[in-house]
Formats: sequence, structure tokens, C-alpha cells
Amino acid sequence: MADLDAKAALKKYVTTLLIPYTNYKAIIRTYSRDLMQKTWSAQKVTMKVPLKQRVLLILVLCSSLWLVTRHCSRMAIYGIKNIMSSHGYLSEAKDVDHKSEKRGIRCVGELSHTAEDLFCMDRPKYLPNFKNPCWYAKERGTFRLKCVPYYHLLGVCKSGTTDLSYRIRAHEDVLPCNDCFGEKETFYWSRTRYGYTNSMGHRTTCNFSCFQDQFAVGRSWIEATTTEGGYHYMITGDASPSDFSDFRAWPKIPQNAGLEKPVVLTPHLMRHVYTDPKFILILRNPTDRLYSDYVMRSGGSAADFHKAVSEDIQIEQNCMKNHTVEQCLYSLDIARRLRTRIFLGCYSVFMREWLKVFPREQFLILRTEDHDQDPKAQLSKVFNYLNLNYTEEWITSIANVPHQRVSQKKILKVPMLEKTRVLLDSFYSRYKKDLADILQDKRFLWLT
Repeated sequence: MADLDAKAALKKYVTTLLIPYTNYKAIIRTYSRDLMQKTWSAQKVTMKVPLKQRVLLILVLCSSLWLVTRHCSRMAIYGIKNIMSSHGYLSEAKDVDHKSEKRGIRCVGELSHTAEDLFCMDRPKYLPNFKNPCWYAKERGTFRLKCVPYYHLLGVCKSGTTDLSYRIRAHEDVLPCNDCFGEKETFYWSRTRYGYTNSMGHRTTCNFSCFQDQFAVGRSWIEATTTEGGYHYMITGDASPSDFSDFRAWPKIPQNAGLEKPVVLTPHLMRHVYTDPKFILILRNPTDRLYSDYVMRSGGSAADFHKAVSEDIQIEQNCMKNHTVEQCLYSLDIARRLRTRIFLGCYSVFMREWLKVFPREQFLILRTEDHDQDPKAQLSKVFNYLNLNYTEEWITSIANVPHQRVSQKKILKVPMLEKTRVLLDSFYSRYKKDLADILQDKRFLWLT
């Protein structure tokens, strides 16, 4: 492919740039005719070409040779990088998705201390007869099926994502993730692609090819059971709750390099990769969510929690005196100073980022409280949204399964102090009101 591209580039270069200034075609014809008529000698070649044209011919050939060498080298290097980064489905770096281009986002390439630049990749050409987003890509000389998730259960942490994910995966048409944490989450979009662990420590970077490999089992099943007509209806999914609101790795996105605040976040990256993604959000009263998160992570007492919350609110408010809300909530440095993940409950700030990029209809947004009270009704919404068939008998049986992942810490925890609840309700009030306005739904005020 590189040779063909180099030849095409050479032809374009010669015919477009040199024709107006030279009579090179006549020279080449004379040169070719003389080669057929003359014999090569070990000492010299006799050619009936005038001296001026001979000099010009040498210049043309030297320029062409330089072009071929430069172009082939660049193509070879880029080709190797492509194969290593995404198993060969990428095109040249300048060919970015037109939707990303319209947003003013262009490929800049991977820089030192940044993640892989997804905007240097063309969006995969998804197979039209596959419900799950899959495509064929050439890998080591063979075309192989590649797949990414059909749906993303974005979040939020400690809001019932594990339980909801378990019930979704109970459907016979939903295939497992073979290399996910807890069988449901990859953390690719928020952490592993940047070389961060769940606790934001350092780990080996997972590139886009690595992300695809985490769905290898589902991909193999899809490939093995595709109908003769080329249609397949099974799907895969990713349930990484941090993807919705954990933007702390934003400085590692190449387009954000050197900036004080980000211009590209997770939604922009996913918009570049997906054509019609399905996002599910399950949100919980942020005050309750934070306490549950704190008990799970530290096991501290209600009094310890009150002290941590008081300190963390002060840190965030001090930051917001001199910086934007987004800068404070997306800051890894600020987050490392906090004793709680209080920033994750400011749902409206993150929701606005997603709605800047995706239309509202791409999201199914649920409340944890509704899921706990009437799981069957919520599951019906989910399966309808994912276009999954079910019977009333089956969904009733799934809804009646005991709640998943109820930790011993949660069972034994004492209620948070009333003064802590008042403090947190006050801190989160502006964000709850904003979210209710965005979604046009007063239930997200969590007044009862």
C-alpha cells in the first residue's frame, strides 16, 4: 500500500508541478528510445540528449528520488505506528472524522506525556447488519472482526451501577466483557487510556486496540454465530461509572496540552469513535452517594465523615474563588487533597459537558431511588432503550433477584450525622437545581 501511495504521489508531483516548467515528457521518451537502441558500457552510456536537457533530466530524477524516499519512509513509519496502536484500521493522520473537524478538533498526534490521539484515526466503518458496533480491520495480513460496546452504563459510582449492570447482562443477547474489572467495567475512557489505575496511580497505558481486546469473547461469539445473511443481533456493553464524571486526566489529551482548562473531554473522544452510542445513567441523591462511597473506601465513622466533608467543601470553595467550577472539579491536584470524592456529586457540571456533544435522546437517565423501589419498571425502560426483547415473566424473575454487591460495611454503617446532611445538601443544592432544569425533571432535586 505504501508503494502504491508513493507512486501515486510521485505521478501527481511530476505531472502537476513539473509539466508547466519543463518538456520532461520528450526527454523521457528520448531517454527510453535511446536505451533500447544503445548498449550499456562499463565505462559510459551514449545518449543523444542536449546538455541543457540532460542537466534538467538529472534535476527531475533527483527531485523524484527525494520525494519517493521521503514519502515511503513517512508511510512506513506511520504504518508501523498504526498497526501497533489500532491493528491497522487507521488512515493517515490528517484524515479525521468530519464531525470532529466541524467542532474544530484536529489531529495533533501523540505528544510526550500524553495519551494516544484518537483524532488521528478515522471512525471505523461499522457493519450495517450488526446491531453491535463491529467492523473488519486488516491485522497482520488477515481481516479480523473488531468490536466496541453497544451501550455504556456511564455512572454514577455508588448509585447501583453494579446491580443494574448485572441485570442487563442477565439477558441472553448481552455478551460478557472478558477482561473487565468485576465483569462490567474497563475504566478505559476515564483512566486506563491515560495510564492511571482506579486510584489514579500509574499503570501501563491501554490504547484503543487494548480497549477492543477487552471485548474479545463477545467479538468471537458474534463472529461465530452471525447468520448466513450477515446479520447479528447480540451486543456487548461497558459499565464504567467513572466515565461520566471523572475528567481528571484531561491534561493527557493531546489537544489539551499546555492549556489551563480543557477543550476536549471524554464526550468529544467518544463522539469521534461512535456513530450512535447508547448511554445509560443512574443517579443517586449526591449526599447519600458520597456517604456510601466514603464508608466503602475508608470505613470511617459518621464523625470522621463530617470532618472530612467540612474540610473538602472548604478546599473546593477556596478553589472556586479564583478558578472556574470546571477547573476545580476536573483537577487531579485538587482531588488528591480531598478526603472524599465530593466532586463526583456535582452532576449538572458533567451533564452539561456531555450535552454539548451528544443530543439528549442519546441518554437514558434513571434514579437509584426509583430502581430500588420498582426495579421491574426501571428494567423495562432499560431493555426497551437497548431494543432487547423480553417477556413479562422473564423480566419479573430478573427484577426479583436480590440486590447485587451489598457490602458488609454498608450493612453495618450508622446513619450520617444530621449536621453533615445539612452541610452537603447546601453544597449540592445549586447543582441539583441546575440538573433538574437541564433535564426538565424536578425529581432530580431529591426533595423527598
